[in-house]
Amino acid sequence: MLKKVLLFLPLLISLSQAFPEEALLDLRESSFYEHPAKLEGNWEFYWNRLLTPGEALPDNPDSMSIPGSWMDDDKYPRHGFGTYRLKVLLPDTDYELGLRTRYTQNQYRIFLNGSLIAENGNPSREWTPNRNRDQLQIHKLPPLNELELLVQVSNFEDLRGGIMDAFLIGNYEKLELHKKRTEWQDAFIFGVLMISGLLYLSFYINKRNDKSSLFFGLFSLVLGMRTIIYGQHTLLTMFPGFPLALENKIGYLTFCVSVPLFLLFIAFEYDFKWSRIFKYPVNIASLIFVVLILIFPHRIYSRYLVYYQVITLMISLVIFAVIVQRVFQKNSSALVTLIGFLILFGTVINDILYSQGVIQTAHLVPIGLSFFIMSQAALMSWNIGREFSRSEALSMELQQTNNSLKRFVPQEFLKFLGKQKIADVNLGDHTQLEMTIMFCDIREFTTLSENLTPRENFLFLNSYLERIGPIIRQFGGFIDKYVGDGIMALFPGTADTAVKAAIQIQEQIKIYNKHRQSCGYNSIQLGIGIHTGSMMLGTIGENERMDSTVISDAVNLCARIESLTKDYGLLIAMSECTWEAVTDKEFLEERYIGQILVKGKKEPVPIYELFNTDDPETLEAKRQSRADFYKALASFTSGAYEEARTGFLRLLEIMPQDKTSQVYLQRINELKR
Repeated sequence: MLKKVLLFLPLLISLSQAFPEEALLDLRESSFYEHPAKLEGNWEFYWNRLLTPGEALPDNPDSMSIPGSWMDDDKYPRHGFGTYRLKVLLPDTDYELGLRTRYTQNQYRIFLNGSLIAENGNPSREWTPNRNRDQLQIHKLPPLNELELLVQVSNFEDLRGGIMDAFLIGNYEKLELHKKRTEWQDAFIFGVLMISGLLYLSFYINKRNDKSSLFFGLFSLVLGMRTIIYGQHTLLTMFPGFPLALENKIGYLTFCVSVPLFLLFIAFEYDFKWSRIFKYPVNIASLIFVVLILIFPHRIYSRYLVYYQVITLMISLVIFAVIVQRVFQKNSSALVTLIGFLILFGTVINDILYSQGVIQTAHLVPIGLSFFIMSQAALMSWNIGREFSRSEALSMELQQTNNSLKRFVPQEFLKFLGKQKIADVNLGDHTQLEMTIMFCDIREFTTLSENLTPRENFLFLNSYLERIGPIIRQFGGFIDKYVGDGIMALFPGTADTAVKAAIQIQEQIKIYNKHRQSCGYNSIQLGIGIHTGSMMLGTIGENERMDSTVISDAVNLCARIESLTKDYGLLIAMSECTWEAVTDKEFLEERYIGQILVKGKKEPVPIYELFNTDDPETLEAKRQSRADFYKALASFTSGAYEEARTGFLRLLEIMPQDKTSQVYLQRINELKR
């Protein structure tokens, strides 16, 4: 009996090979509610046959592992066609099941229990253009426990033929939800990339020397376009009639263009000395591949993509080395860039291996890119914050500088020259204006300063000037220059402002003298001269050193009027031009002291005294004797010197301290001699 069995054993083995077990996937113990199942494993495969439902199946089918390509065992060529078949056993469920296909360049038709449920192009025995790409829909399955899948596949374009991604069976609602989430994810990444790209480009527009922002912005925009071509192929969803060949070309072009853009970004961001060694070859290689993609069809240019992928890996290693070097050089931003780049680099390797069929994952570059973009966004936020703090500090420093410059160059001076800032002022800028000039000078300052040390002199002058300056500004004037203890101030408004300021200054000197007396110092006396006239404001000097100044005969005359205050014992003296220009004279206590010949003038100048700030006794005496003074002055002017002498002597009996009357008596005596 044993011998008979041994004799029939080879026959039994040959029969089992002639009638192999059909491809069957038993999923009756699986639950699809939360997690879909992959239709992976061994499928029946019929090479060079496009079988249709109901057609008799040929004997001795091959067994093909899915996912995978029919090229994996080197038995079949790259280009060709065939049919896959699989039976699936399913459990009873109280929810609908769905079948999801994955994106592929191969053309296919999927029959389920004899009915066509999905197709991508027109699988045939020779090359035909794909004009009907599958939009990656989720296909509902009938409520059956046994399914037969028949898949016709042809490949005359791609590098690999077959079913490279396993189909999914799962809860229809969950599959649809996952599909929508993936679409939203692609849309989110697309938005992030586009916004980042536009943001970086706007930085470059505002800061043209920041080339890294330009190339990173372009890099983000290019890869933003790439996200709607791959993944869920949003571009085809938005534009169903979009040419498939053009979509392929755009997808490959985004890859070939993004590599040199990213290299240029790193080159300008981290400026490494051998960047030119890589930039030009990579740019040339990218240009060659771009031309190749634009000219030739997909079935030709896709064959050479592996060479550009090798170039990409090499450039990635160079970029990695540069960033690592910057990390060791304590570059504050390089570490963040390195982390984001490592994630991006990992997804690039994944996509290269996935496109070559080495691994079965998915296109992950958009996810890696989103991590890298977020790392750069974090850096950008940090840099913006740092630049904002630096700008704020510079702004404060500039404000302090401007405030300091205002103390040296009056802001009003810039205003009259029609300049916004001091940097706009040029040598020779000038303007002509009608203004009132004021000269203030401390009497006997030389004698006073001889008893003070240099430090005490400066402390005294600053203590005095800090009381005068605010009053001048209060009445709309500004100090043009300091001349030792003297002040030259300009009043662009009416003459009233200068006159009121002069009165207020003399009142302030009274208060200041009380303070000096309480500290054991002598009182000071101030003489003020005022004149109104036309003058030229401008800049003089040379290119390396210029100064603002006022050029006018009116300035010289005002200085002479101020010097008269000492000779005539006046606190405030003004020209007739100023007196006539004053509109509010009611509160003024004035006295015309005559036409006086001042130095530098051929004709005498009419001079007025303001005695509002004299001590009360003197003020009242000048007010009461004003008519007598005018009578004596008229006699002097007409040549009646004896009558004038009598009048001035009478005035001195009333006001022995009236130096003006003393001056006129002295002049009468000189004339008599």
